[in-house]
Amino acid sequence: MKRYILRLLCLGACLATPLAAMAQAYPTKPIRIIVPFTAGSLPDLVPRLVGEKASPALGQPIVVENRVGAGGRIAADAVAKAAPDGYTLLLGTATTHVVAPFIVKNMPYDSFRDFTPIINGVSPVTGFVTNASVPVSSVREFLDYAKKNPGKLAYGSNGIGSSHHLRGEFLKMVAGIDVIHVPYPGSNEVVTGVVNNTVQLTFSTPASVQQYIASGRVKLLALTMPRRVANYPNVPTLDELLPGFFSTIDWFGFFGPAGLPAPIVARLNAEIGRALNHPDIRGKFEAQSVQIIGGTPEEFAAVMKSEFAIYAKVAKAAGIKPE
Repeated sequence: MKRYILRLLCLGACLATPLAAMAQAYPTKPIRIIVPFTAGSLPDLVPRLVGEKASPALGQPIVVENRVGAGGRIAADAVAKAAPDGYTLLLGTATTHVVAPFIVKNMPYDSFRDFTPIINGVSPVTGFVTNASVPVSSVREFLDYAKKNPGKLAYGSNGIGSSHHLRGEFLKMVAGIDVIHVPYPGSNEVVTGVVNNTVQLTFSTPASVQQYIASGRVKLLALTMPRRVANYPNVPTLDELLPGFFSTIDWFGFFGPAGLPAPIVARLNAEIGRALNHPDIRGKFEAQSVQIIGGTPEEFAAVMKSEFAIYAKVAKAAGIKPE
């Protein structure tokens, strides 16, 4: 029996040695991060800023490759099919991983099976924004007004099946209101829509509507975030005001292909996490009302599973089917 135990201990040591060596040796060449957004966009800045701080610690360059198209699925699929060696990573989003399965019939990848979560990156602060002509000054007044005027109000999103679309449907489901969904091609068009009162409500970053808040053309009634934000300490969250509503966030996080060795995941998590929390990077993001998330791979996976479950209920209630 003692010999058997000794053999097991020796086997464990033999297996652990290559894994430890792998973590110490990695990386030996440049790391590529594929981003499903255009150069210069907010999501594109995340890996570029992280790369500036993490590259020296890793001893290798971090190269950003922009692959735009199909709502981010082209980029995600490329990483899902890459070798799990730590040299091809993805800046994934809530749309690519927890929204797309409910709107795309023939998904080229499985959001959970085909990826290794490394670390959640950042989340833009989003708000409950209404046109100033709507005669309300709080979320509760808006919901009461919507109930008294069923089908007469509209909310805008940046596209069918977007996280903002599903967030609006979740609001309708929890609050029991009838408001019309108006999809727009992009975020700028949504802002124009609510400023011009084509739609009366949208979920937008406060930074993108700040000038219109200042001029009195729109109102920020709440934040659609899990907790209050330092930049807007007096603005309540929708979770506080509406029992049963759980804010999902528009996160941008780092993934590798499925099967990425644990030592490499740990190394990347540590270095990316340190980079995200560098005062220079934190300051740049917080100035744009973008929150640093970070955390462990397990925490990131838990966020995905939680949001996936919420969107599954919303999609079913709203009759949204993959096309």
